[in-house]
This record gives sequence, C-alpha cells and structure tokens, in this order.
Amino acid sequence: MQTGIFISIKPPYCKLIKSQEKVNEFRSKIPKLPVNHFWIYESAPSSSLKYCAIVGTPVHFPDKVKEVGYGDQSFNEGNSNYTYAYPILQLYELTEAIPLKILKEMYQFSPPQGFAYCGRYPKLDIYLKNHAQWREVF
Repeated sequence: MQTGIFISIKPPYCKLIKSQEKVNEFRSKIPKLPVNHFWIYESAPSSSLKYCAIVGTPVHFPDKVKEVGYGDQSFNEGNSNYTYAYPILQLYELTEAIPLKILKEMYQFSPPQGFAYCGRYPKLDIYLKNHAQWREVF
C-alpha cells in the first residue's frame, strides 16, 4: 500500500525544487511504509503548507542518482548526511498556502522534524486530497 507523509523543507530548497534545479529530496531516514507523495510544509518565514510532491522509489546510498540537480553530486560522493534520495516526479502547489496558525487550529498540525505519516493528521490529509485546490508546477 502506498501512502504519503508530511515533511518540512526550508524555503530556499522549496524554491530549488519548484524551479527543477533540485530533482531529488534527500533524507537520512525513510518511513517503514512505502510512500508515493510528500505533503510539503515550507518552514519559516513562510510557515505554511504549500506543495505536494509525487515521488519515486528512493535511491539508497551507495547506489547513485543521475547528477542533474542540486545536491546530487554530494549525495553520490557520500559527502552529505543523507542516505536516501527520493526522485521528485511531479510537483503541485496549493492555490492558497495554508498558514501554520490555521494548520494548528483546524488540524492540530505540528511541523514535523523528520516526517509524519498522513494518518497522524487524517482530517488534513482528506482535505488536501479531496477539497484543496492545486495547480501543477511540473
């Protein structure tokens, strides 16, 4: 069964992903369950839920990724703190980002340090899948 997770990413890296200059999301740990999408919370100063990334099967170092984007070479050389690289296949952006204040009040959401399974915030997951308005970035 494929599922999703919530992750936090800093604004400069979200910008690189959006511009396709960063084509892999690097992680030091991965969920036990297979995932196929990341709900992306952009950390301060934005502090809002903004994106959904459709991701492929993670590459586990020492396996290599194709060196086409930010961080790929460092990952391949083992010069990063990350042992997993998720290829970002598609990216969607909420037409209206959801600020942290609303996330906390309506969904008891706390920005994850590593990741959080969607099951931790089922009402938010349902809203994002069934009611939120998205635009395709790529």
